[in-house]
Amino acid sequence: MPTDKGDSPLRQPFLDAMSQLTNTVCVVTTDGKVGRAGTTVTAMSPVSADSETPSLLVCLHADSATARAIAENSVFAVNVLGEGDSGLADVFAGRHGASGPDKFDGVKHTAGATGSAHLDGAVAIFDCRAKLQQPWGSHIIFIGEVEDVVINAPSQVLTYTKRKYLG
Repeated sequence: MPTDKGDSPLRQPFLDAMSQLTNTVCVVTTDGKVGRAGTTVTAMSPVSADSETPSLLVCLHADSATARAIAENSVFAVNVLGEGDSGLADVFAGRHGASGPDKFDGVKHTAGATGSAHLDGAVAIFDCRAKLQQPWGSHIIFIGEVEDVVINAPSQVLTYTKRKYLG
């Protein structure tokens, strides 16, 4: 496993090149024995739709409250945000000063199959049971088996590219 040295000469060129990609913006939430948490991510990907239970992965910074909560709660939901939801993305990214469970203040949501928050208006929601946690550098890769899928009214998804939101 790579270490988190952050001093590689490739670090900044890597970040600059990654910023050229267009990624879907999601909010990952969890709730359970250690409480509720949520954060904004663009590092989400399907793993398999062909197994008995579909699976996906999310990558979160190891120091984040949400990563610690998922590790203990063993459940998470991936809320795919729609166009016009950049304000919500900023709230869960911590850009408005809220942290921990306070990020949910004023945000309409319901509990999903795993107890994780389903944000009202999300384009799609994947409710997952965490099956694997793999530390990698500064992050933890969580692979979750999907227990429920919610598809709301079709909409364009919110994306992030060149360090700004589109949609």
